[in-house]
Amino acid sequence: MPNYFISESTTRIAPIGGGWALVEALAKYAESVPDDISIHYQTTAKSLVIDDQGRIEGLNAVTANNRPVRFNARGVILASGGFEGNPEMLSHYLGPDAQWIRPIARGGYYNRGEGIRMGLEAGAAPGGDFGSFHAQPVDPRSGAIEAAVVTFNYGVLINLDGDRFTDEAPLTADACYEAISRDILQQKKGLAYVIHDARLDDVPNWRLGVRSDQPPIEADTLEQLAKKIGVDYDRLKATMDTYNAHCPPEPTGDDFKALELDGLRTNPGLVPPKSNWSRPLDRGPYRAWPIMCSNCFTFGGLKVNPSAQVLDMDGRPMPGLYAAGETMGVYHRTYTGSTSVMRGCVFGRIAGQHAATAWSQNDRT
Repeated sequence: MPNYFISESTTRIAPIGGGWALVEALAKYAESVPDDISIHYQTTAKSLVIDDQGRIEGLNAVTANNRPVRFNARGVILASGGFEGNPEMLSHYLGPDAQWIRPIARGGYYNRGEGIRMGLEAGAAPGGDFGSFHAQPVDPRSGAIEAAVVTFNYGVLINLDGDRFTDEAPLTADACYEAISRDILQQKKGLAYVIHDARLDDVPNWRLGVRSDQPPIEADTLEQLAKKIGVDYDRLKATMDTYNAHCPPEPTGDDFKALELDGLRTNPGLVPPKSNWSRPLDRGPYRAWPIMCSNCFTFGGLKVNPSAQVLDMDGRPMPGLYAAGETMGVYHRTYTGSTSVMRGCVFGRIAGQHAATAWSQNDRT
């Protein structure tokens, strides 16, 4: 994720501009050497071509007019992303809750799983967790890229019934946002609201944790807020009163540690509890943001070895077939921060080097 965490549990490194900047730089280079690299825009790969020796020797594709075209090659590197933009595959692997998920960025809609499907149909082994994905909390009103809202540590999350449903602060936001996003997905319509009162302004740089281009829903009273967000006021008031009654004595001044785990836990008896930053929410004005669970990328893909060669179901490399980035399956349930772009860079380079070496050796023989 970009650096929109107010507090962090570990350090992370990422290229300036993220994966987008890398793609732009590489595309510019590729387009500058037309004699060596051919780019076929608006062309979608459909299936792999396998010779009578079992080696991948090309692929079948279609152009924008659905005209079939075949590309012959001494090998194929699949680096076409996951399937976060394919509703059919999402529903197949994730179940009915897939209807409440959307890609976190516009480019995700073009990741439709063709590379993964082609590999599996050719006999590749699956890798990674097909039933899971990298989840992030975003404002569903926003069309901005990664419109994340990660201030929930300092407020409460309520569902459309006006109930709390998760511990909002088991860890710092960077360490728990994925699990909390999955909890949001399990709520009615896959939607929740984070509610803050005026105490949010006690948190330094809290605006860093809201990347939405939409304003918060604001109200002077809880009753007004309930009306604006369409939640039953009596139910919401009962939820907030119960939460407030279980908050410990409130720290004041410098005793409030906004940027580190403070252990300020709700008193026993509250279900679910809140483990840190448990301060009452009873001081207007109130602010709320809707949050849905977005899909940054899917976890399921093709199984590869350290040379980025795709493996078959018996664990043997499939001659001439490689995978990199999201098309290779690595993660299970939880994403390791700042490794997705790195995965594409590292295994993309490895795949290219290994394939080029293999092709050169084939030429000599």
